[in-house]
Amino acid sequence: MTSGDHNDGKTPGTSLQESDLDARRRALESRLEAIERERSTGAAPDGRAAQAPSGLVKLFRFSADFVSGVLAGALIGWLVDRFAGTRPWGLIVFLLLGFATGIYNLVKSAQRANREG
Repeated sequence: MTSGDHNDGKTPGTSLQESDLDARRRALESRLEAIERERSTGAAPDGRAAQAPSGLVKLFRFSADFVSGVLAGALIGWLVDRFAGTRPWGLIVFLLLGFATGIYNLVKSAQRANREG
């Protein structure tokens, strides 16, 4: 079989392209297995240990947890006021509930970050 010929499935040999594809597939599988082993051990691809999130990342996560609760409460309160005609009481009540939810989310995030290290 010449290098330009393709295996038609009737001859026992494989073409050059098929053997090249098999070699590339095996190399890819071995690299994927190595990456999976590194992930399971917590090591970075360059051999360093995986680092915990920095303080700035934690700060943004905490602030997002708090602000999302307050904004969700304000939005729900505004919608209640708009459709029920209870201005401004729906906004006030749900804003306070959103604030309480934000504090609750903040405490839960802090506990989770404390457990993780």
